Amino acid sequence: MIKVNSYLQQPPTQATESNTSRTSSAIKHVDNTGSDKTSEPNLSPLARQLNEAQARADARDASMDRDTLASKAKELTGNFYGSAYRQHKERYDAEVPSTDDPILLDRAKQATEFANGHGSNPFKGLSPDQLTLIIYDESSSFTFNERRAAWDEQADQRQAWKQQVVAEIMRESREKGTIIGGLTKVLEHYENLPPIEQAQYPDFWLASLSAQITHYSGKAPLSGGSHTSLLELMEPVGLKDNLESFLFSKE
Repeated sequence: MIKVNSYLQQPPTQATESNTSRTSSAIKHVDNTGSDKTSEPNLSPLARQLNEAQARADARDASMDRDTLASKAKELTGNFYGSAYRQHKERYDAEVPSTDDPILLDRAKQATEFANGHGSNPFKGLSPDQLTLIIYDESSSFTFNERRAAWDEQADQRQAWKQQVVAEIMRESREKGTIIGGLTKVLEHYENLPPIEQAQYPDFWLASLSAQITHYSGKAPLSGGSHTSLLELMEPVGLKDNLESFLFSKE
C-alpha cells in the first residue's frame, strides 16, 4: 500500500480556464448551420443548450466543495439505473420538452425510443465535455432520457478508451519493460475531466498516481506491494479488472 502524505489540494469546485475553453470549442463544433459559427444567435439548438449548460455548470462547481460535488454527481447518476430508474421509468418516458422547436422535440423522442431499445443514441459521437454538460444538467433543458442517453454514450466512449489504454500498457511493458506511458495517459485523462468528474476520485488519487509515475520512471522506490497499490489506483478509472491478471503476472 502506498503511503501518501500530500493529499490532492487542487479544488475541483471551480471550472478551470482549460475546461471552459475546451467546452466552448466543443460547442462550436456541434453547430451545423451554414452561417458564422462565432455568432451566438446563429448557433444550433444543441449548441445553445450546451452554452447555457456550461454557465450553470460553472456556477455549480464554484458553489460546491469537492465532497459536495462528488455527492451531487452520485445522486444524479444513481437515478440512471437500478430500482431508482425502474420506479420512475413511466414518467421519464412520458416527459416532453417545454418547447415548440421540432428539433428538440424530435431529439427527446429519439432519446426515449433509445431508452426502450429502439433506434440510435441521439448523442452518439458527442465529445466527452458535451456529454458531461448534458448528464449533470439539472435544468429542464434536457429530458431525463436525454441525460441518460448522454450517460450511456459516455460509458461507451470510456470503454473504448480503457481498451486502448490497457493495450498500450501491455505493449509498452512488452517492448520497453515499463508502463510509464500508459500511466501518463491515465493522468492526462484525469486532468482533462471536468470538476464534477474529478471530484468522484478519492482525494489522494492524483498524488498517489504521480508517485507511481515517478516510481516507474526509476526516480523513486515504492514501499510495500507496488502492484497492489497500482491496482487500487486503477479502480476509480475503471481499469483494475483489465489490468489485474497482467500486473500480477509480472511479479
